[in-house]
Amino acid sequence: MGSTEVTPSATLVESFEDAFGPLLQGAHDMFSLDDNLSVDTPDGESANGGLVDISGLHAVEAKLKEARKKNREIVDAARNDLRAMSRTFEQQRLSATRSPALPSQQEHEARMAIALADRRAKMKQNGELEQTLYRLQADVERLQQELKEEEADAFEVSELNGEVLRLKLYRDFGFTPVEENGTISKVLVPPSTARRVKSIRALSEAGSALAMDVDEAKEDGEKVLVRDESFVVLERKGLPAEVEELLMDADPYTDPFRACLDSQTGFAYVISRECCYRTTSPTTYLFPLPPSLSLPANVSVFSPLSFASFVPTATHQNQREPGLLIISTTGDIRFWDNVSMALSGVDRFKTVAANLQEGELVRGLVLASPTSYLVSTSQSRVLVISIASSGGRSTLSVRPFDRARGWAGSVWSAVFGGKGPDPRAGILALALSNASRDGERMGYAVTDKNVQVWRIPKEEGGERLVVEQDLFAGVLEGIKGEKVGNEEWALNEGQVEIVDAKVSSDGALAVLVSHVADSTTPNKLSYAVVSLNVGAALNTVAVQSVKKLAYQAHPDPRPLSTPSLSLLRGDTAFVTFVDAVVMLSLASESTFEEVFPLRSSSNRFLGASVNASTSPNTYPCLSLLTSTASLLTVEVTSVESIQNEQAGSEEHKTRKLKGKIEQGIYFGGNDADNPLAFDLLPDFEGDLIAASEAVSQEILSSSSAHMPYILDLRAQLADRVLRARALIEYIGSNGLLGKLSQSARRRLSWDAEKLSAAVALWHYQNSRLGGGPSLLSTAVDNFMTEIGEGFSEDPVRVFFRTQVSSIGLVLEHVTKLAKSTLAASGSSDLKSPTLQEANHLVLLVFNAVARFRADSGALYGLDPNLHPLEAWSSRPIVLENLQWHFDSTDALLRERSRELGTSVDDEQPKYTGRSRGASVDVSNQQVLQAELKKQMASLADFVFGMYEERLSFLRTINADTGSSPESRVITERYLSLRPRFIRTLVSIGKVTNAYDLAERYRDFRSLVELCNDGQHGSPGRIRLFMQKYSEEFAFALYHFYVEKGQLRVLMEQDDEYRPLLTKFLDETGNPRVAWLNDIAIGRFAHATETLVSEAASESDLAQKKLLLSLGKLSQIAQASKETIETEDVQRAIEAVDDALDIVNSQHGLKDLFVQSLSNAELQLPVAEQGELVTTRIAPSLAQLPSFAQLYTKLVSDLLQGRTLSAEDLIDLLTLKETTHADSADFSSALEILVRAKDLPEGRKEVALQNIWRRVYLRDDWASLRAATELKDEEVANALRNTALFATLTGAAGADHPASMYLRPLESLFTGSAEELAARFPDAPSHLIDLLLNDYESENQSLREAVQQHMLDDYCSEVARLMGEEVGEVEGAVGDDSMMED
Repeated sequence: MGSTEVTPSATLVESFEDAFGPLLQGAHDMFSLDDNLSVDTPDGESANGGLVDISGLHAVEAKLKEARKKNREIVDAARNDLRAMSRTFEQQRLSATRSPALPSQQEHEARMAIALADRRAKMKQNGELEQTLYRLQADVERLQQELKEEEADAFEVSELNGEVLRLKLYRDFGFTPVEENGTISKVLVPPSTARRVKSIRALSEAGSALAMDVDEAKEDGEKVLVRDESFVVLERKGLPAEVEELLMDADPYTDPFRACLDSQTGFAYVISRECCYRTTSPTTYLFPLPPSLSLPANVSVFSPLSFASFVPTATHQNQREPGLLIISTTGDIRFWDNVSMALSGVDRFKTVAANLQEGELVRGLVLASPTSYLVSTSQSRVLVISIASSGGRSTLSVRPFDRARGWAGSVWSAVFGGKGPDPRAGILALALSNASRDGERMGYAVTDKNVQVWRIPKEEGGERLVVEQDLFAGVLEGIKGEKVGNEEWALNEGQVEIVDAKVSSDGALAVLVSHVADSTTPNKLSYAVVSLNVGAALNTVAVQSVKKLAYQAHPDPRPLSTPSLSLLRGDTAFVTFVDAVVMLSLASESTFEEVFPLRSSSNRFLGASVNASTSPNTYPCLSLLTSTASLLTVEVTSVESIQNEQAGSEEHKTRKLKGKIEQGIYFGGNDADNPLAFDLLPDFEGDLIAASEAVSQEILSSSSAHMPYILDLRAQLADRVLRARALIEYIGSNGLLGKLSQSARRRLSWDAEKLSAAVALWHYQNSRLGGGPSLLSTAVDNFMTEIGEGFSEDPVRVFFRTQVSSIGLVLEHVTKLAKSTLAASGSSDLKSPTLQEANHLVLLVFNAVARFRADSGALYGLDPNLHPLEAWSSRPIVLENLQWHFDSTDALLRERSRELGTSVDDEQPKYTGRSRGASVDVSNQQVLQAELKKQMASLADFVFGMYEERLSFLRTINADTGSSPESRVITERYLSLRPRFIRTLVSIGKVTNAYDLAERYRDFRSLVELCNDGQHGSPGRIRLFMQKYSEEFAFALYHFYVEKGQLRVLMEQDDEYRPLLTKFLDETGNPRVAWLNDIAIGRFAHATETLVSEAASESDLAQKKLLLSLGKLSQIAQASKETIETEDVQRAIEAVDDALDIVNSQHGLKDLFVQSLSNAELQLPVAEQGELVTTRIAPSLAQLPSFAQLYTKLVSDLLQGRTLSAEDLIDLLTLKETTHADSADFSSALEILVRAKDLPEGRKEVALQNIWRRVYLRDDWASLRAATELKDEEVANALRNTALFATLTGAAGADHPASMYLRPLESLFTGSAEELAARFPDAPSHLIDLLLNDYESENQSLREAVQQHMLDDYCSEVARLMGEEVGEVEGAVGDDSMMED
């Protein structure tokens, strides 16, 4: 073990002493004495009758000492060997211990039973599905053939230019032209081991020729599974039916197979437990395996199959087929001189035994030379099988490599020789280097810890063990990156295990190891390839390089599932797992690694072999046989690119990711028969968005190197559509859709929908070929000329191959052409075909886009309410053009009706409508008219859809605020044109389309108008939409009823819709109707509040009285006998009564004013009536012109039935002349003021001043003072007839607060211009000034009465007289209020 020292087990030492102690103690018995040496007998005589020879005794003693010394040396050597053997034993014991992670035998059997039952069910299901698939494929092929026969296009020779013909021929030869920017820049020739490309030479465009020399033609049945600039993977099916049946019926957990494709002979074999199959088509040869005794369970699991190899020896070089060599696990060998012997004489084989030791098993078979094979065993031995030919007969011999084994080896065999066989012990890999100039090779027999280095000469015999040393320490050093000590070696915390080994072209030993690192996923293993330089002396293992695989694998419980390592020239390595192959470069600077996993979990790799050819014209390759009976070949097409690949920038990672995505969609996306999986690993590197968008753009422009060249443009477009769909399906199937932003998903979707639109346009254009230029071809020509690409032989085809991304711009050219034609044409006969074709082209595109979005929206995971990017289909110019198409078609229809007569709109086949009497068959005109109308319906649909898409985009970028100028403009335009378009569709008879558009685009107002249309609507439709859309439709319907004054219809809604009506009335300003609904549903409180609120703002007096009366009734209706007497209810009723009292006061005044006019005067205009009433009722206002003007206006309003405010009523009551009969007017004014709860305090104070000031000014105090001849009784009577006495008397019973009584000087007007302006908001400023002047005149008169006519004294006397008559007054206007100055 090199420098690593492990202490032997004490138990082993003790057993050794017990077994060999007596032997060592009696070692002197092993030596004989000289014949002449005498030994004394007990009786003193010598044995030969003579005396004892003293010198002889000394000689014996000396020999005994020498013997003891030799024995001690032997014991020491044995103990040293024992220590080494004990270490090996302990390691073997640990490796043989069953891992606790593996299931028990019972669990394993249960799992196998479940898996077997599931497998049978799946096989049955798979068989049924395959039968269905075959039937459907047959139907598809039949339909495709019929379609091809029906739609076959006949081309003139002149239409197929030379370049097209050449490209078709190249493709027929199996070559793949690569198109870049619309031109063919190169041609790809898929490489394989069976065909070697000698030269590819592309000439100039002038010659347009391609010269190739190919050794062999493409083999039949070979299929490219995946291709890149560095490699290509090919599949060849069609293995013999016997092999396919064998593999199909096998259970991978109980029926192992070993397979190999021999690169030297070109033959393949498959080994099962029973026999060996030579599988090269078309014949299958069956060879019986050597008989095997009953093997232990561990051997059946870990080494169940024999080993085989084809024999391309020198003795068989002239034969057509090679020989076959088979060796069983237990060492029985069989050899057939020729594999064709399986046809007759399969039992005529040579046989020989390998002479294995007890418990020894065969672990490998390797070709060393054309006549010799090396066999590795479980006891770390190497055997050589030699095949010799003498006299045309082959002979076999087996011998071991001579490895000197000392006495300790014999002891080991004696002690442990009876141990059972261990199929995982001994040599796990036997690797040979390339032969040197003299034919010598180095062999490396690798065990789990050590390596034996053998020098193997060219001639048989003379093999020599150069060195056996510790390899594991070097492996640990490579994995860890530093030297390891004995403890780390023993503990092996990284669970490092040697799996396989090969010798590289530079002589280094490449070791495949498994290990567990910090980055290893749980329940998986990481792998690495450690390249070591193994010297010829002990402890000379040096690490050359370490390549750690990014790929990780689960431990596979199936037999023969250990990964294997294969090396190709150019430092290219392959690691073959059961379900995947990893290709990597061992070059020190390269980071190349590519994984080829199998798609199906039931499929597995059975064997791998490397092409041994060194021809420079042959690609190095790895051949693999799978359990699906197919042969895969991985060819390295560019060793340089693999060696030079280095970890680079994010751009480099994105480029690699793009290549991986391309493999998935071009080779795996739509090919269910591809056995390889193309899933992205979760830890992929690179920008997924950039990579996927780049792939999508290349599909759109046909610029991908993987894009198959298809001459038929229909098929080529269909293929690109499938590739675009495969792209998003690939991303979704790998669970990566969430890593794409909504913007990226939109861009991918737009690319794909443009391809769908291109398919529709090309079908149309293809049907028009040969009939002259179409509107589409002209538009495409104009566009291609505009971008500088219009000089190719066929710009239309070039556009559909490379410029589909600009399909929106082509539609703009279509509209331009249509506009110019319509502007230049005067007759509808010239306009109609052009506009019809233009409409058709626009609708082809938008119909294809709409279908794509409906079918694929969920596939892309698009949020319908989120449009972060400006869509190509809703740019402002597109909206404008779509609207132009609709309006122009509408105008053209009206023009055609005028020119051709209204009968053109009928469905009759013929009519006569020309004004000049010409009878014309115009059925075609009717068809065209109907087509134009149909196009209008579709155009309206897309106009609405694109407007909403545009608005959604604007809402997204403006964070749903809708505050941008464009958003407001687009919204207003859309809301105005939507009902107009719907009405237009109704006018042309497209009522069903109008209903559909109004419903789909949720134009509920238009939907309501359609439902209420006398000709096209019905109550049934209203009920339908009420049930379907509930509130949205109901509110629009109710608004319509309110606007049209159909309140009765509104209130006659069915009870099931009453909640909707209630919600509508509550949320909208319709109180005049809402109270009726409140009464109907019993919401009396709400009805009262609504009625009173409406009455407060009602200007019509009669209506106001009605509303208040209804409000009072509703208020009473909601109260019960128990609650009607409560304070809250009484207060509410009182509030309504107060409002009614004010209304009644207005009615009283109105009656008074009417009575003052004669019948003739009542016929005069209201303004004149007001003037007459003012003159008669308030003659004193002649001195106060602004008051007179105000009074006249108020009288006119009242005569017209208008409602007046409390302030207006106070002015009407206090400014008119008051007789004794009207003495209660001032007290009524006070009552009105008290009830005016909503009057601001400032204006309320001014109104109170107005009342008392006019009370004091109503009587002639100057005349009363001047009457000096009056008696006291007469003065008292005069005072009792004053307005002051009447007002105080009337107010005495009202229980007004003291604040409602003002003394004369407190009654002066103190209001401001602002308060007057607040009361009269419509009054001009000069009128406000005039009013202020009149108020000042009243103030002056009141001051004069106080200062000159003893008004205060008269007020005191009036108070005293009132006190005598009304005892309850108790000085309400006494000294504390009005009597004191």
